[in-house]
Amino acid sequence: MADQTATIEDGQAVVLPPHLWENFEKADAELREFYGVSPGALALMRLWLACGASWRVRAEFERSVLDIKHRGLHPNEHGDFDEACL
Repeated sequence: MADQTATIEDGQAVVLPPHLWENFEKADAELREFYGVSPGALALMRLWLACGASWRVRAEFERSVLDIKHRGLHPNEHGDFDEACL
């Protein structure tokens, strides 16, 4: 395993490869540049994880691991199917 340093947050170790952690650091820097404030890279990562609905996680798995490119119907932002899916 590459040299990685764990960040401890609420008793949980958070370990990301540097190339993934850089995305959150970049978002943090951009927010500071544009708005003058940011909650920090770790808080942004936690926010991103909290926004990951189960249906979206499943869809990403299907596309990346199972190589499923297109589904006939697409759920709305809440993961529900409605008339807009057609």
